[in-house]
Amino acid sequence: MQKLLTRILPVAAAIAFAACQGGNTSTNTAALKDSLEIDSLSSVVMTIHDEGMAKMMTIRRLKERVVEVKDSLAAKKADTAAYFVTANLLDSATSAMNSWMTGYDMELKDKNAPEKKAYLEAERKKIADVQDLMSNSIKGAKTLLKEE
Repeated sequence: MQKLLTRILPVAAAIAFAACQGGNTSTNTAALKDSLEIDSLSSVVMTIHDEGMAKMMTIRRLKERVVEVKDSLAAKKADTAAYFVTANLLDSATSAMNSWMTGYDMELKDKNAPEKKAYLEAERKKIADVQDLMSNSIKGAKTLLKEE
């Protein structure tokens, strides 16, 4: 028991001492503000990502349908250019999402607060652009296939 106390007591004293040190409250407030901003930006980025991921199955289904119609038209020697372009746009949307996910640094290692904020702002723009590409490719495919 005494061994346990001799190990715990110095740690407890150090924690108590550190807790009593008021420190610079403006620095603490700024650090808290930075942390909240970083968490908020990260949440926005991940919300946009999650919305985009929800569209992946729709893109896959539309791609299959576009290819089916393209192949059917090609067998009849009809013009398939619009279907070819639409299939490529759907592929581009999928590739853009996969590329963004591969490059995204979720842990933000080796970055200070201003670097984290700048990184997350840039990533918010990137993933918003990916989401726009996904939405536009879905809209174009649905229009081509005359779906609602």
